Amino acid sequence: MITVLIFLGVLTTLILVHELGHFLTAKAYGVKVLEFGLGFPPRLFSIRKGETVYSVNAIPLGGFVRLAGENNPKVARSLASRGAGPRLVVLSAGAFMNAMLSIVVFA
Repeated sequence: MITVLIFLGVLTTLILVHELGHFLTAKAYGVKVLEFGLGFPPRLFSIRKGETVYSVNAIPLGGFVRLAGENNPKVARSLASRGAGPRLVVLSAGAFMNAMLSIVVFA
C-alpha cells in the first residue's frame, strides 16, 4: 500500500508540474484558461476563481488545461488566434517544466 501511495504522489507531482507549465504560459500570453484539472473526469470537486475552474477529478492518472478556442481562432482570447510562436511555447511548456523539475530534483 505504501508503494502505491508513493507512486501516486510522484505521478501527481509530475502531472501538476507539467500542467502548470501549460497553464502559466497560457496566462502569460493572454489565452483564456477555462479549466485546470488534476486527474481525469468525472469531477470530484471544483472551485471557480476568476474565469478558471480548478478541478480535482476521480481518475488520478493525468491532468489537463482546457484553453479557450484551442482549434478555433474566432473565439476571443483563444490559443488558435495567437501566432505560431506563442502556440509552440504554450504547447511545449509542459515538457519543459518536467525537464526543469528533473534538473532541480537531481541537482
